[in-house]
Amino acid sequence: MAAVQGNHQRSRRASLSTLRLGILLATSFLFGLAVCSAFFLWRLYNHDPLLSDSHLPHYHNVATAKAGFTKSKTALQPPSLTSSSSSPTPILEGLRILVTIASFDFMQLPHLEEVLDGIRDLCYAGSKVDIVIYTTVVYPVAFIDMFNDRMRCNNPSPNAGLTTTMMLKPNHVRLHLVDYHRTLFYDRIDQYDVFIYTEDDIRISPTTVAAYLHETNRVESIVGSQHATDFNVGIVRYEYDFPENVVITDKTRHATENVTRVYWEHLGKPIFEKAVDKVEDEALSPYYMSMHLHHQGMYLATASLLKAWKDRKNCKFDEIRDRPSNPKKPSQPTEGTQRVWMSSQMLYGGRHCGVKQLLPVENFGQLTVLHLPNKNYRRVGKQ
Repeated sequence: MAAVQGNHQRSRRASLSTLRLGILLATSFLFGLAVCSAFFLWRLYNHDPLLSDSHLPHYHNVATAKAGFTKSKTALQPPSLTSSSSSPTPILEGLRILVTIASFDFMQLPHLEEVLDGIRDLCYAGSKVDIVIYTTVVYPVAFIDMFNDRMRCNNPSPNAGLTTTMMLKPNHVRLHLVDYHRTLFYDRIDQYDVFIYTEDDIRISPTTVAAYLHETNRVESIVGSQHATDFNVGIVRYEYDFPENVVITDKTRHATENVTRVYWEHLGKPIFEKAVDKVEDEALSPYYMSMHLHHQGMYLATASLLKAWKDRKNCKFDEIRDRPSNPKKPSQPTEGTQRVWMSSQMLYGGRHCGVKQLLPVENFGQLTVLHLPNKNYRRVGKQ
């Protein structure tokens, strides 16, 4: 009996020893694995260009973003834009922006909400933004409370901010609602850096404004500050060609698989004869083009450009006036409606200000904006 108990105790001690050894070996293995993994990740992080901080592209530092790419010798190279600062300031940081929106009534309220969301993002990008909405209807208190909640910008930067003001105009102004922004622009010409006029169904984003400023600076670096006032960087509107008479549900969502952006105002073919025009300026033509139809429904301008257009021959951009019409029938416009006149034709029309609209070849997509109704494409037909 005593011998059996002795054997049992020895067997138990052996099992405990084996267990301790197993735990020790497992712990050693896991520790070694952790050390090796840490060393591997450290090496990967510091030597792999996809993970190293020093190789990540910086949104506002074009030179850094393109440092890892080699362009062919035949590629178009824009003029060098160097900065004396070793730590460049983000392009939208501290920018003072005045945005005016023509919104006649509540018919496009959902679109207006989207427009305001995009403009609010400018504040989060670091800009100080003042919005003025021209309308002919009285907004209920509930709507105003909703806008106050949605348009709150919590950017802690002292250079950022956001205000929204509604300007009520009489209903009989009709399409002349688009006129009022022009006086406001020139009354506050020295208070802002960038001025934006838009209709209430065009979605503007921080990318739109940043791209506009980048290209405007580039144009000035190419042709000089004086000649640069002959040009303005434009935008192109697009819509999505969603299928007609289809309610999108889980069972019909496949109907959108071929949906794409459509530049419905520029459907002429061949494109480079009927839709896109070559820029005549030899210094700019490698980098820019213009649209044959230059209607935009909006425009952006810097304070210096607005001042120059005020004194420009045949322009007087600060003066509000009616769109050109048939002398024998004044109610019949000859160059588009009042809204087309105020947003585009007065500025770009050859018989008026004659400013040349520019669209960058390389960054074209950054200056395209969504026309929220997605309905005009159907009106002009599919081509």
